[in-house]
Amino acid sequence: MKSTIIPVLLAGAASALPTVNITASTCVAPSKRIEWRQLGAANQQSYLNAVKCLKTKPSRLGIEPASTLYDDFPYVHFQLNNYIHGGAPFLPWHRYFTHVYFDALAECGYVGPGTYWDWTLDTDGLRFSPVMAAENGFGGDGSDTRTEPNADPKDKRPFRCVSDGPLANIRPYYVAITPKEMKAGGHCLFRKLPEVSEPEAFKKMMEGSIIEPALSNVQASGNWSTYAWALEGGPHGVIHASLGGEMNPTTSPNEPLFFLHHAQIDHLWWLWQQEDTSKRLTEYNGPAFHFNEEGSREVSLDDVLPMYGLVERELTVREVIDTYGELCYSY
Repeated sequence: MKSTIIPVLLAGAASALPTVNITASTCVAPSKRIEWRQLGAANQQSYLNAVKCLKTKPSRLGIEPASTLYDDFPYVHFQLNNYIHGGAPFLPWHRYFTHVYFDALAECGYVGPGTYWDWTLDTDGLRFSPVMAAENGFGGDGSDTRTEPNADPKDKRPFRCVSDGPLANIRPYYVAITPKEMKAGGHCLFRKLPEVSEPEAFKKMMEGSIIEPALSNVQASGNWSTYAWALEGGPHGVIHASLGGEMNPTTSPNEPLFFLHHAQIDHLWWLWQQEDTSKRLTEYNGPAFHFNEEGSREVSLDDVLPMYGLVERELTVREVIDTYGELCYSY
């Protein structure tokens, strides 16, 4: 298919298809998310098979005929870039977004627990982590010899294609070229870990955000606005930069590790909330930047978190800020 350039669209332009039915209920038996290493081989394989299955499911958004449910997630993330980064919605929106993704995996047959990647166990090198194994993992660094032949000439990033593991042949459909444009048509799953090419820079990033006492300093933040900013700008951003490739443009949900990473960010937020539930399950303030116009506004717990057609009924911040509520899970 001929590649096309997709501009930023206004929210609501996509047609929402009824796919996920979320109804208000009391959380009686919350599911428990566990670290990838604790899943066991059978659940790891089932999870990876479900990721591949998403590429066989029709898009819920109906933007382009060749795109799939797998591609809906990077598309939505790109469209809402301004709103979901650099402001108060970052944590609650990504909590909800990751939950919707795990629900989609369940539709593809995954029945194991939700999972996350505790990268604090892998600070000597992410490439040595079990999540990046060729067997029961997501594959390793991009290859110097396998590169994307159809990369846009305007895009100077090295499209080093992942060449091992069960996802080596995945072809994400969209990729951001600029903050305002993304390309459609398909490309290889690509990664470029700076720990290989820039080991000293990687070491400094780990020491500044992930390795103790840096992470404990983030977790010791005493109020919401300080904590949310420190978590997003520190550990969150460092892992994105440390994986490189798909994780750098705003279509980063192309990278299946995005969801394990964001589940870990959510895990850290959950731990922070548990330190003072009387305060931190309602503490939410700061700016939200408009995704389709200039300026910002003060947030509210009653703000709806836009999913752009991924779900039938969108939830509010109030409904997701406590994981024992509407989403019904713990760590």
